[in-house]
Amino acid sequence: MLLQELERQLGAKEASLPKEPQADEENAITLLIRMPDGTRRGRRFLRSDKLQSLFNFIDIARVVKPNTYRLVRPYPRHAFGDGESESTLNDLGLTSKQEALFLELI
Repeated sequence: MLLQELERQLGAKEASLPKEPQADEENAITLLIRMPDGTRRGRRFLRSDKLQSLFNFIDIARVVKPNTYRLVRPYPRHAFGDGESESTLNDLGLTSKQEALFLELI
């Protein structure tokens, strides 16, 4: 039963992902995430998208369980957690054309 509920939640997260912007979109940002197993996942978002969209993108990859990690920008080091999920990427200082983050298990 728990697995079915998790799959339902992941399906809802996938459906809620914003449309990926084109590479030439002025407000697009490419986020590259290094997963705990060393693989990388990348996607474009708008700077106005909320951090929750990035969490949803990571969750649907099914590499780690939802709510068991935080995202970390290496320099200047900053850990992003659930408390900031409603903030926009721009508000969190993720404003470069491309940002690299890593996933840290908690």
